Amino acid sequence: MAKRKNRRRKRNPAVNFTDDIIVEILSRLPVKSLCRCNCVSSRWRDLISHPDHRKRLPQTLAGLFYVTENQGRFPQQALHFTNIWDWERRRPIPPPLICPSLSFIPGHEDISIVNSCNGLLLCRRPESTSFDTFGYVVCNPATESWVALPGSSSGGELRAAWLGFDPAVSSHFHVFEFVDKYHGYGAVTGVEIYSSQTGVWSYKETKWYSGVTITGDESSVFYNGLLHLVVAQFAIVAVDLEGETWWMVASPEDVNPMFDWDPGFVGRYQGRLCYINQSAYASHLSIWVLEDYATEEWTLKHRVSIQRLTEKIITPPSNYNIITVHPDCNWILYAAGWDETLMAYNVDREEVHVIRNLGSDSIVSSYNPYIPLYSGSLTDGQ
Repeated sequence: MAKRKNRRRKRNPAVNFTDDIIVEILSRLPVKSLCRCNCVSSRWRDLISHPDHRKRLPQTLAGLFYVTENQGRFPQQALHFTNIWDWERRRPIPPPLICPSLSFIPGHEDISIVNSCNGLLLCRRPESTSFDTFGYVVCNPATESWVALPGSSSGGELRAAWLGFDPAVSSHFHVFEFVDKYHGYGAVTGVEIYSSQTGVWSYKETKWYSGVTITGDESSVFYNGLLHLVVAQFAIVAVDLEGETWWMVASPEDVNPMFDWDPGFVGRYQGRLCYINQSAYASHLSIWVLEDYATEEWTLKHRVSIQRLTEKIITPPSNYNIITVHPDCNWILYAAGWDETLMAYNVDREEVHVIRNLGSDSIVSSYNPYIPLYSGSLTDGQ
């Protein structure tokens, strides 16, 4: 009988890599591949989740800020942060190093988040004890840096405002403040845009048709250099950073405004502008994608029944609210039911997951998705 060759098990040379070498390799991976690396070993998982390495590794959607309101406590409103479901590991991801109360900003006790965009938060801070005038603050919770903006022509009065920021294009941010005839109830007449590069506000008259109204609660997304909003006229409108390009297209689904008040959700899906209906009267949720701005034609990508999306919650759905689309995978995050159950729908696998209950006292319009941003910094506030 022939002798068997003595085969020695070859040792994986990667086990000899130092932590610094592994982190350097991981830092060159896209987010989706980095998430898969969590499953390689407990050592790799600990390296990826370690706070000291987050600045070097690509980041994805970590969670969301939201507000609860309770008449029986003081203060009545409280700011919270919750993790989302880690789509690859099937467990909550470690909390990012942020302060949900934004305590690094002077006067944080009375500050409120207006909206978020790619790691930055646009906030309002009262400028008087009577709370009748407000100023803007833009902050980065990951680096605890912030900057106070100079006043616009509003004189501190409340206006609908949004933040525009894309760190892949520029380190500068913009703030859009819409001007209307009747302080939040009339048709839009123009927009004031603040640029962090110039440090000043500039006004541009609207080029939308005269019936467009904006209140501040509209779904929005900053994409392709344009701020997009879904307005009550059941259309998606957009304006660029200079206020020169004004664009408008009808929603892809026929909605009767006599029976439905919610114009829907706008975001990004598979790298394109998308529209998702969130009608209380619809039987299905539909995901539409705009293939070309020039043709203004929408393509239906996916459809799922509302019953399927809400079958795992105990309380009656009554309504559902789309919060965001995961930027690195085909997941839809939404809240449903009286207790505002945070849920995720995996479009590819058609799976529904329950994340947690946010509570019946949570304010729907306060949901702000958050992606940590460790690169770059804002000018320190004065």
